[in-house]
Amino acid sequence: MKSLKLWTVVLACAWFLAGFSAGLVVSSKDKDESPTARYARELSAEFGLNGDRRRTLIQVLDNHERKRKRIRQRFEAASREDMEPDLEELDRVTQNTIRNTILPPDQRARYDARNRPLLVTAQR
Repeated sequence: MKSLKLWTVVLACAWFLAGFSAGLVVSSKDKDESPTARYARELSAEFGLNGDRRRTLIQVLDNHERKRKRIRQRFEAASREDMEPDLEELDRVTQNTIRNTILPPDQRARYDARNRPLLVTAQR
């Protein structure tokens, strides 16, 4: 009887450690994912983008983020209001590129209906 209790405790501990480890792995992936990567993943899932379209979307969003950083650096000492027109124009151009270049024509009306800003702009 003692060996059955011992095996039960050992197995319970093993399952606990396995679950705990899996939780750590999953939670660390969410923390490591950048807003740009998360937006690309969500947009790809929502509009069924894969292959070349997904790669192009990631390139467009990476380019968008690089340009945002340059704008922020250029206006680092200036006020937020001075930077806002440049950021809004960049967002408009990027959304236009996603809509007209990456999304298939039959998905564009749905994209327009979302009426949401780029998720990567939340870092402002």
